[in-house]
Amino acid sequence: MLEVKNIKKAFGGLVALKGVSLIVPVCKVVSLIGPNGAGKTTLFNIIAGTLKPDSGEVIFGGTNITGKPPHKICQLGIARTFQLRNIFPNLTVFENIYAGLLKEKISKADEFEQQVFDTLSYLDLTEKANKPISSLSPLEMKLVELGRALATKPKLLLLDELLGGLIGPETLRVCEFVEDLRSKGYTILQIGHEIRPVMRTSDWIYVLNEGEKIAEGTSDAIRQNDEVLKIYLELEE
Repeated sequence: MLEVKNIKKAFGGLVALKGVSLIVPVCKVVSLIGPNGAGKTTLFNIIAGTLKPDSGEVIFGGTNITGKPPHKICQLGIARTFQLRNIFPNLTVFENIYAGLLKEKISKADEFEQQVFDTLSYLDLTEKANKPISSLSPLEMKLVELGRALATKPKLLLLDELLGGLIGPETLRVCEFVEDLRSKGYTILQIGHEIRPVMRTSDWIYVLNEGEKIAEGTSDAIRQNDEVLKIYLELEE
């Protein structure tokens, strides 16, 4: 579904990505891991259109989307969450998810509303629909952001640190959603720092370090990769 080809990106003298390539197959969960500063979010921003690469291509569903603006990429079927909270604090839960539908040209308001209510129901947030965002737990805020992406009915979900700031049972709940979405036919590319959840949910993992891909493979293969253990997990060989 998604193919990233030899993406390079520099910010002045800082080279953030040094020719990164990856593939995200249909109906799979692919993860992108690595230490801070590895280039993960920069790559996400290039895929989503927030940044333009210096060179390389992003192919989505057979179409070259390199450098297209974010709203065009969203209309093609890519939706994302953000590492930093990107919800509207002064709006209700319903209004935040409704905002995700603004890319659509739906003439009847009730069509928008039904999509929002379907999303709220799936995420067990129906009772919170009219609550202000400020009243939610950290997990619920994460689910609202996920809901805003899901409401667009994307073909590809980009999840940037969706587990960030969550603890035990909250992390487990998000993992269950990721696994369920895959079973429903969603394709997911996720960034994660929490190793156990990443290993649990991933069909394939890419590891970045200092802007380069240093490893890729199944969860079992990554667990046993000495370079990953040394550089990412900060363990001695």
